[in-house]
Amino acid sequence: MRKVILAILGVIFILIGAAGLVLPFLPGWVFIFAGFSLIVPRVAARLKRRLLRKFSKHELVYLQKWRKSGVHAGFTTRHFPLFLSQTDDLLDPQNRSEFRKLLAESKVASAHGMKPISKFAFLNQVHGNNVAALEDEKALGDGAFHPLNQNDGVITRLKDLALLVMTADCLPIFMKAPGWVGLVHAGWRGTKGEVAKKAYQLLRQKSGCRNAEVEVIFGPCIGFDQYEVGPEFREFFPKRSLREKREKLFFDLAGENKRQLLLAGACRRNITELDLCTVEDNEDYYSFRKEEDAAGRMVSFVVMQDSFSSGYHFITEST
Repeated sequence: MRKVILAILGVIFILIGAAGLVLPFLPGWVFIFAGFSLIVPRVAARLKRRLLRKFSKHELVYLQKWRKSGVHAGFTTRHFPLFLSQTDDLLDPQNRSEFRKLLAESKVASAHGMKPISKFAFLNQVHGNNVAALEDEKALGDGAFHPLNQNDGVITRLKDLALLVMTADCLPIFMKAPGWVGLVHAGWRGTKGEVAKKAYQLLRQKSGCRNAEVEVIFGPCIGFDQYEVGPEFREFFPKRSLREKREKLFFDLAGENKRQLLLAGACRRNITELDLCTVEDNEDYYSFRKEEDAAGRMVSFVVMQDSFSSGYHFITEST
């Protein structure tokens, strides 16, 4: 019955969307896409990825959804001039200088309203579920770059402190609550340990906000159809996050993290999935599964600065 209702709604949305293509007061493509999402969600996901691919040809992808609240977020692509292969690469002074110039001091960043960033905090990423809370600027010490050992998640209320995560198949998860932001590195081991759920709960606890006030964005990661895993995953994750196809087992990394966040109280409407697959879109993103040791890393970032009024849309540019 549920499938029938969704199918009927999908057809209605598509018909409204078709009318919107000729009537200027209706957002036609929005309704058409919503209709496809209800009837054939996997096809809709592919269409969404194709639309987003044009943004991925640039060095940096800025996510403007949170911009009016003074939060800047985004991620690099494989077109980013600085090649980084592990988190320790940011311990190198030359890499730090180049990264800071390319990301935080570029004309593009300034044009998008992001002021120069004075400090960065990056995770050691041990594929665990520890989450750090940065509340006191004095605890960071001197210097611009601050490694956070034994952590795969971090939240902060400090302004002008950019949180950084490196990925090449694992899922970067951006979080925002009133006065707080967070960033999570979720591989399968961290997902097994519910690292995103822990970060979400800590963010709510520290900010004192309601579930409806927390927003989440999923960055690029390995897609469901590309993540082949072993039979032991049946012991780690529920059936709905696994799919057997041609006698092979596949794991839904993004879907399982979304499931855990929803169980933690997150609002479904506040979770944005970009549906960018690092394997299928390997020409624009690094994939360790596909490239192994030759793979670089994308760097995801989120930083709080001053708020201002702006629309909600993607803006992507090359530095």
